[in-house]
Amino acid sequence: MQPLASRRTVRTSALLAAVAVSAGLAAPAARACFMISPQPVQVWLDHIHVDITDQVAVKTYNCTFKNLNAQAIVGGTCYMELEPGAQVDDMSVLVDGKEMKAEILDVEKAKQVFTDAVQKGGSPALLEYFGNQLIQTQVPRVPPNGTVTIKLKYTTVLQRKDGLVRLQMLNTNPKALMQPLQSASVTVNIKSTEPIKNVYSPTHKIDLIEREGWDISAEWSQENYLPKNPFMFYYQVAEDKVGASLVAHREPDEEGAFMLMFSPTIGSGAGQVAESDILPKDVVFCVDTSGSMLAGGKMDQARAALKHCVESLRPGDRFNIVDFSTAARSFNAEGLVAFDDASRERAVRYVEKLNARGGTAIEEALELSLKLLDSGDPPSPPLSKGGNGGGGGKADRRLKMILFATDGLPTIGERDPEAILRSIAKRNTDDVRIFVFGEGFDVNTKLLDFLALDHRGEADYILPDENISEKIGRFFDRVGSPLMTDLEIKIDGLEVTDLHPRRIPDVYKGEQVVVYGRYTGHGKKTVQLTGNVGGSRRTFEYELEFPELSEDDKNAFVPRLWAGKKVDFLLNEIRKGGMENKELVDEVTFLAKRYGIVTPYTSFLMAEDIVSAPQAQLAQQLQGRFGNLGRRPSYALPAAGPASTATPARESADFSGKPAVDAAKRLNELRRGAGVSGGAAAFDEEAERILGLEEGADPNARSSLSALRYIGSRTFYKSGEVWYDSRFSPEKNKVTRTVKVGSDEYLKLLEGDVRLAKYLALGDVVVRIKDKWVRFES
Repeated sequence: MQPLASRRTVRTSALLAAVAVSAGLAAPAARACFMISPQPVQVWLDHIHVDITDQVAVKTYNCTFKNLNAQAIVGGTCYMELEPGAQVDDMSVLVDGKEMKAEILDVEKAKQVFTDAVQKGGSPALLEYFGNQLIQTQVPRVPPNGTVTIKLKYTTVLQRKDGLVRLQMLNTNPKALMQPLQSASVTVNIKSTEPIKNVYSPTHKIDLIEREGWDISAEWSQENYLPKNPFMFYYQVAEDKVGASLVAHREPDEEGAFMLMFSPTIGSGAGQVAESDILPKDVVFCVDTSGSMLAGGKMDQARAALKHCVESLRPGDRFNIVDFSTAARSFNAEGLVAFDDASRERAVRYVEKLNARGGTAIEEALELSLKLLDSGDPPSPPLSKGGNGGGGGKADRRLKMILFATDGLPTIGERDPEAILRSIAKRNTDDVRIFVFGEGFDVNTKLLDFLALDHRGEADYILPDENISEKIGRFFDRVGSPLMTDLEIKIDGLEVTDLHPRRIPDVYKGEQVVVYGRYTGHGKKTVQLTGNVGGSRRTFEYELEFPELSEDDKNAFVPRLWAGKKVDFLLNEIRKGGMENKELVDEVTFLAKRYGIVTPYTSFLMAEDIVSAPQAQLAQQLQGRFGNLGRRPSYALPAAGPASTATPARESADFSGKPAVDAAKRLNELRRGAGVSGGAAAFDEEAERILGLEEGADPNARSSLSALRYIGSRTFYKSGEVWYDSRFSPEKNKVTRTVKVGSDEYLKLLEGDVRLAKYLALGDVVVRIKDKWVRFES
């Protein structure tokens, strides 16, 4: 297989000099800012601040434009986008601090702005904003090499459906210039008289913080930012003990896709989580004290991490410590210890005496940890109905977990990773969660990953330059406060398939759980959530609407997120099995191409010839990259030998070392992000990473936008100068007609389907219209 760099010509599309485009705010707020001017003007800064009090939002949007001309003064017309029907009060527009007149153009007048620009030879990229209202204001002068800041501030009432409020900000049009914003940021402050649930962004990694005067705040910022996805933000308000929200999308003649989010109250406002809501836990801290821990001060850091974890326990928790080297030992040989001041002091003294020596008896350490957790608790009482509680108390609802950390391969006792996995699976009869940390590069990533995946935990890797104490301490601060465990969902009257994750994760304080699936049928359905909440086994019921057909693309990212979770599941099945299954490989290939899911195993999707390559050829490329054993998940992976030639020593070599650890760390970070927030931007991030590995590639043209675009629920690949819908296959499909950009036929089609405008914003593009493939060309 040829290197990607030799098979792809990277080209960037550009707006005409008359148009500059920025990003902005939507649903129902200013979503985008762009300027039409006689000279090129580049978006420079984009900063958005939203203060929300009981759905009344005060929005401040700052967009800075830069004049790229070193000699001429440039003036133009600036537009801010609004959704149809948005009600705006107390609006003010400042241009470099001076108040300017502004008017709101309704949908029809706004459409005329776009079509005039295209008819006069302007870039079709503007059509990404087609179909909405616009706020229009004049920008009289931008000095040579200077900047002008447009500040829009207004008040509006946010719409809410089933308690769910949606915002969309930082639209994607700067990608047309392939020029990043110098900086971009979003801050959202929320205060509500109703409890806040399910605060998340499916597209960007936000930080949830507590800010004085607000119940919860969300922040995101980035320097040198090239927008690829709109910034989407959701939050829910609900009086329920546990809130449930649904985001679903359905295209004609396709199954629907949905995201279900469940969460207790988030933040410090009404209904906030109390200490009494946190479930007690039984935890064994299982730490490597082999001789290799002497290097780099790792033993000192491990002791500090252990002390932090022990001191973070709560009254009602029980714990023990297993330290292992050539043999495994425990802090208390009789079993778990109730946490109190006396046991904490004894444990700290025990930790201080730990020393690094000997080999690495991983299987013995894990078996001892499971034995200590086998406390013989009575079986769970029957379920209660209607969320009214019932059954046993909190002591019967303990979450059992092992926090396992090692810096080496198994060298004592059982050394075969597959045998260790089988042994622990057989012995873990009490559904103990296993959370795993690999320290350094001399670890077996397959062993550690599947210890976590098979036992409802998480895996992470601590690189040599990272601090073990800080990493483990931050992690335990998060998982040390379980609120909802052993969750099950049931949806009456709806056929649900491909539910992911297969086993629903536990929920910890400040987080929510996200479940993805496909569905047939439609309408308002009863969703039941059953789990350990507030100290008892409870069932909650919600009435949620599953659409028959989506009227717009607001939730069009959902099918891609579902596909990403399924691809992750399938790749793990292949990797775990050790032998490739053709059906699984074919399914991974189909989903990866259809939805543009770029992983270390499917990086061939960045190739320009993916449009013309048959499905079988793409699957063969995946096999060549993945190998019979799914070995080291790194870029440009050579094909592995037959499975029969593999040995434990060879497998250890394939799954350990810097490339294996780097890739495993990356995949686990992506998996965690998708699990708590969706992580739509992760697909672009992985594509950027793959491109960045190409030697000799143009640093300014390494963006994934040079090869693929996500628009609505569709993925487009570039071949030559033309963009193709990922569903287009030269083997099966033919272009039936060609339409010129800006022609009467073009404008008629545009007027007939507003959603088509976003695809036509690509310029030269092949799309399907009413089962016919049509090419639009400049």
